[in-house]
Amino acid sequence: MLNVQRNKIKVHRFYRELFGRETTGLDLLAIVIGSVSLACLTLLFKWNADFSVIKKMVLTILALDIGGGVIANFTSGTNNYYAESLRKRYLFVLFHLVQPLLLIWIFPDELVAILGISLYTLACSIIVLRLKSPNNQRIVAVTLLLLSLILSTLLNYNDPLAQLIMQFFSIKLILAFSVHWTSINKE
Repeated sequence: MLNVQRNKIKVHRFYRELFGRETTGLDLLAIVIGSVSLACLTLLFKWNADFSVIKKMVLTILALDIGGGVIANFTSGTNNYYAESLRKRYLFVLFHLVQPLLLIWIFPDELVAILGISLYTLACSIIVLRLKSPNNQRIVAVTLLLLSLILSTLLNYNDPLAQLIMQFFSIKLILAFSVHWTSINKE
């Protein structure tokens, strides 16, 4: 098991936004478990739902990305890759405007809740990114994430899966991505 954690795997250019320049077998395994778990839960909840096939496919792809992204953003490979450039970090956050828009298309009855959590999450992510100290990033991110989870509970989602996906979205962006975890590990 220790070799799986220590042995670095070079990542092909095409996958660097997902895994960084290098990763470990354990990191890849954890990312796959996170991706597949949320995707399977999504299929379990929505297999017989009154959605078009295309909406089910898009929702499953979003679940794969968000479930794996929560874990990937905590890994050294991904963390170091985005730490190289503040511009990359801001582009990553801005790119994540697309996911909530797709979720609103899939769950139109959840417009207010998804929009509220999305805007809060994206704003919090930028706030945490702007902090210089990784230790301050960690404390502020955990606090803002806690408030996001409380807000999510108060927003009266009709669909528990939409709520869960948005909670994972908040974890992925506020805590996992916006904190420079590798710097904390070095201190």
